Amino acid sequence: MGSLFTRCLPFMHFARSDDAEGMQATSPPPFDVSVALEEVPPDVYLKREAAIKPSILITGKQFLTLQEHIPPRFQGRRWRLLFCSGLHGFSRLALQHNCAEELRRAQGKERPAVLIVSAGSEGKILLGAYISCIPRTSNKKYVGNEESFLFCVPSSSSSSSSASSASSDDNLRIFTAPADAANRYFMRYDDGAIAFGGGGKGPALFLHSDFASVSCSTFCPTFDIRESLLLLNARPRGDGEAAVFDVPTDVHVEGGEPTTYVRAVQLWTIGDEYFLLT
Repeated sequence: MGSLFTRCLPFMHFARSDDAEGMQATSPPPFDVSVALEEVPPDVYLKREAAIKPSILITGKQFLTLQEHIPPRFQGRRWRLLFCSGLHGFSRLALQHNCAEELRRAQGKERPAVLIVSAGSEGKILLGAYISCIPRTSNKKYVGNEESFLFCVPSSSSSSSSASSASSDDNLRIFTAPADAANRYFMRYDDGAIAFGGGGKGPALFLHSDFASVSCSTFCPTFDIRESLLLLNARPRGDGEAAVFDVPTDVHVEGGEPTTYVRAVQLWTIGDEYFLLT
């Protein structure tokens, strides 16, 4: 039967044909992700008197990819915006407050979180994580479970042509925790910084407390990642030990793990209502 999501939102639909085969597969229309997002209510503090429809940092195609990987019980539900740097600024206090308010309203219901980071000077690097619980200030230890995963759209190396980079813009890469993972360091929220994964050379994804930069270590056993998410498209120039990697634009590796600038941050949770296609 499949999950509720796959039954309600098939990735291929069919058109009738008069030929002997009877049914002919056709490409589905582009998915309008806005139907899956809850309105953001008015906010007196932000002087916003009316509800607004939020935008999201991923495409409809990327949203559908994430739907395939989140737990079935959350598939097909509307997403609720908890924090957006475009609305709240790069304020960790605003993120903490909004997360605490959501947990209070949830009254014990499960509330996973989806962090999306647009990085690089032009926002062409996409990084993110699905985690089984919302960050809270008390998370000074690692929390979460094996349902958690990371995702990204790697930046092209500085020598890549614009044509080749454009062809893979929508293709998310997903990184899940293996069954025999060396640790369970899924997420830690401490002093405003959010870390996903640990051990090895550090978190696979680390959003610094000022929300101005993000780092991705070159080895994270939690998700069995052995290459920085920021360097997945880095290409070697030269051979053997003399090879030099042509790193993506805006990624810096001097003196530590690969780091880049943050352009925008969003944190979403998944509510109880289901969205319907029109």
